[in-house]
Amino acid sequence: MKHYPMQMANRELSAEEALEILESGEYAVVSTVDEDGTPYGVPLSYVMIDGRMLIHTGKRPGHKIDDFARDPRVSVAVATEVEPCYEETFFTTRFASVVAQGTIERVEDPVLVRRALVELCMKYMPSEKAEIGGAIQRELDITDIWAISFQEIRGKGARRKPKDQR
Repeated sequence: MKHYPMQMANRELSAEEALEILESGEYAVVSTVDEDGTPYGVPLSYVMIDGRMLIHTGKRPGHKIDDFARDPRVSVAVATEVEPCYEETFFTTRFASVVAQGTIERVEDPVLVRRALVELCMKYMPSEKAEIGGAIQRELDITDIWAISFQEIRGKGARRKPKDQR
């Protein structure tokens, strides 16, 4: 993997800040490459567990699952704190983002699969906590969890509000 220097290096975030963005992000665009070299990106819900990004899919073959199986390399993009703004004489955007490269694999550990499903439900629908166990039981046979292990994580941000105002 070729490493490019970041343009506008003054916007590069620390490794710790980049991980915080992954932890707090709402959705990620996970990109693969088709058999014929065409890029394919899809927005997905996710959770971070032990430094890895976990996503869920159905078990049936499809575009992204076929790509994952054929070539496990992925690129991930997450943007947070996005806020268009006008400053003095120009339009701009406040933001924090991460672009990361890694590999993806299907999770086979049933304990981690259940943990990921619980954490996904709690992240996106905490008001339905009482329903999580039943939903997992009903859907477990048709659901897969995939884990992305990152080889490179780079964060970038501009015009971010102070931490206590985010």
